Amino acid sequence: MSQNSIFLLLTILVVPAYCMMWMPQKPPMECPVKECPVKECPVKPCPGESNGNCTKFGDGWKNFTRPPGVEWCMKIFYGNSISQPTAEQRCQAQGATLSGLQNQMESQYVVSTVTRHIYPQTGSVWVGMARRPFCLEGLTRDCTWATSFQWTDKSATGTDGFGWAANRNSDGNVTIQPDNEGRTQHCGVLTVSYQGSVEGFQTGLLDDVACDVDFIKMDKKERDIKAYICGKKP
Repeated sequence: MSQNSIFLLLTILVVPAYCMMWMPQKPPMECPVKECPVKECPVKPCPGESNGNCTKFGDGWKNFTRPPGVEWCMKIFYGNSISQPTAEQRCQAQGATLSGLQNQMESQYVVSTVTRHIYPQTGSVWVGMARRPFCLEGLTRDCTWATSFQWTDKSATGTDGFGWAANRNSDGNVTIQPDNEGRTQHCGVLTVSYQGSVEGFQTGLLDDVACDVDFIKMDKKERDIKAYICGKKP
């Protein structure tokens, strides 16, 4: 084989492979991607999440399979500065209830969906959870991150969905949630943002708040309520 032939063969086989190594790669179209929250981000349903039997409820309802093989329909509704009781009432008007989070897959779906919808704003989302009556003193030996709260939708189980924030205060100290500051924080919200954190609270993690929290009055508008999750059986 001549030198010219060898060079041509190497050009055909090696150069394309080399170039592919350095070509910008599109993110995989498998699940909502936290690092790509803008509306143009490619999104494809994750395993375990689809429209399924929830299509009968109309657009926007997503079907998730919870253990042990139980179907659960979730839909995100939007509304600014509403209280948890108001969010629950609006869910009930849909024949649903505020939805808990079975696992981090459901949590990621909510965070990425809301973030793309409200971008470039940031905020919080009401979740179907409540502080247990015997855990009113904050974190103790018996009331931990895993036991202080319970899901209220009568569908979510376990603690896989409990991803609590560890926020850094203005004085530099770190506070582990759910701390029940002021002994009035009996509800829970999920922080959503295209950034890594909002007002020191990590994106995609939970925080315990008062059920009638008013982030605007607290001068924390970046954390204002932007949405709530409703859920029901198909």
